[in-house]
Amino acid sequence: MKTLKRFFGLVLLMSLIAACEVFQDLTPKFITVRMSGPVGQTVSIVYSKEFIAGVDEMDVTRVAIYRADTVLHTLPFDTIIDVRIERRLFLQAEVSAVDAVNVDVAIAADGRTLYDRAGDLFPDIPWRFLYQFNHSFTDVIEVEL
Repeated sequence: MKTLKRFFGLVLLMSLIAACEVFQDLTPKFITVRMSGPVGQTVSIVYSKEFIAGVDEMDVTRVAIYRADTVLHTLPFDTIIDVRIERRLFLQAEVSAVDAVNVDVAIAADGRTLYDRAGDLFPDIPWRFLYQFNHSFTDVIEVEL
């Protein structure tokens, strides 16, 4: 009988520990953006947390931006963005150079990797990244500024 009580006590304890992880808050607080490439190259980044985004019937993600900030960064750069209130972020990177620029981009929310890829930025063809907590979007993103 004692063994049975110990067994059920252990099962109850393990269930409580597992339940604590189920109720852990995964809402993002900060998003870290890192971009590296040719040292000294200038990249224009549009940051926005005030937008509406949705996927249409053609599987194209459409984004209407209401307020945004444009920042000229010199590669490499590393920035942290507070998303505790909005829980979303839109990024658009462009280069003004004549040639393509090879960059490596890493984006993480509270240490969890959201994006980690390398590729080329071409003049007049912006690279875009869209994040909204608990929503999924397509890779094809059209923007209304």
